[in-house]
Amino acid sequence: MLKIAYLYQLDASNPAVQSGRPASILRNLSAQGAAIHEVFPMATQTSRLSMLKKLLYRLAGRYYRGDREPKYLSAIAAEFDRRTRGINYDIAFCPGSEAVSHLEAKRPIVFCADATFANMIDYYWDFSSLSSEYVRKGHLQEANALRRAALAIYPSEWAARSAINFYHAEPDKVAIIPFGANLGSQNSRDQVHQWIAGRRHESLRLLFVGRSWKRKGGDLVVETAKHLVQRGLRVTLDVVSGDAPHSVHRMPWITHHGLLDPNKKSAAAQLGDLFKSAHFVFIPSRAEAYGMAFAEANAFGVPAIGTTTGGIPSVIHEGVNGFTLPLSADAANFADLIAGTIAQPERYQALCRKSFEEFELRLNWRTFCARFLDLASQFTDSPAQKSRDFA
Repeated sequence: MLKIAYLYQLDASNPAVQSGRPASILRNLSAQGAAIHEVFPMATQTSRLSMLKKLLYRLAGRYYRGDREPKYLSAIAAEFDRRTRGINYDIAFCPGSEAVSHLEAKRPIVFCADATFANMIDYYWDFSSLSSEYVRKGHLQEANALRRAALAIYPSEWAARSAINFYHAEPDKVAIIPFGANLGSQNSRDQVHQWIAGRRHESLRLLFVGRSWKRKGGDLVVETAKHLVQRGLRVTLDVVSGDAPHSVHRMPWITHHGLLDPNKKSAAAQLGDLFKSAHFVFIPSRAEAYGMAFAEANAFGVPAIGTTTGGIPSVIHEGVNGFTLPLSADAANFADLIAGTIAQPERYQALCRKSFEEFELRLNWRTFCARFLDLASQFTDSPAQKSRDFA
C-alpha cells in the first residue's frame, strides 16, 4: 500500500476546485488502495504586501499575483513539514506545481499539472500583460518544482515538451498521462451504446460547453452552425456558457442553458442529458491547456471537435475519438467536416463507439491513478530508495 502525503493549497476534496481534478485524483487513489494523509487546505495565505503589489501593478496595466512569491511558497513548505512531522509516508504529491517548489521533503515529490508556467504566458488572457517581476518569479517557481520533483506528470505532449525543452527537466522524470472525465465517469458501455443508437440523423445536434465564450471559440461555433443551416441541415445548437452574447438568444435554433454547475445534482443531470443527445461536442478553442469537456464527451460516446492548440491533440486523436482543425480554420471548414461526417451514419456510429472506447482506455481517472501508482511505486521498491533524500 502506497502512503501518500497529499498536499494542496485549497480543499482538494471539493469537486468545485480546479474543475474537480484534485478531488477526482484523491477519490481514485483511495479507491485503488493508496493510504492518503491529507495536507489540505493549507492555512498559509499570500501576504498583504503581495495584495498591494497586485493592486499597484493593475493600476499600471500589468497583472501580478502572490501565488509564486518565494516567501509564500517557503511558508507552505514549512506548514507541510509541521503537518507531516512524525507521519510515515512514501511520497509527497500535489495536483499542481506551486506548493512543492520549496519543499524539503525526505521522500520523493510528485506533482501533476496541465501546463507549465511558460506554456501559459500570453496564452490565456489572465496570463497576458504580466509584470516582469511575476514572470521572473513564475519561471523560478516552475524550475524549482521540476528540480525537486522525482516525477512530474502532465496530461499532454504540449506541456511535457515545455517542461523538458524550456525548463530542462530530465526526460525520465516527466510522464504523460491524460486526465480523466468527471461528468459521465460512471457511464456503462450498454448505456452509452443505447444513447448512440438513439441519435437520429434527420437532424444535427451540436453542444458547446465553455465558461469562457471567447477563448473557447463560441463565435466560431455559431458561425459554423449558420453555415450548416444554410446548407439545409436541421441544426440545434445547445450552448452551456456563462458569458455568451445576447445575440445567441435571437436565433431560434440555439438554446442557451447558461452555465450549468456539474456539482449540483439537477444541473449535472441536465448537462448529462445534453451530452447524451449531442451528435458532436464542438469547442474550437483559441487556447486550451487540456480540454476536460472533450474527455467527458467521449464518456457519453460523443465525438469531440476542437482545434490543434495546447493540449487538445493529446485528448482528441484524429479520426479516432473526434477531429481537430488548425486555428486558421474558418466556419466553412468546420461545417464541411461536420456535414461530411454526419452524412455517413455507419461511419459516424463507429466513431461514437470508438470515442467511448477511448474514454474507457485512457480518458478516465481510474487509468490515470493506476498509471500514477505504477510509476510512483518505483520509489518504494527498496529500503535504499525509501530512505533516499529526494529534496
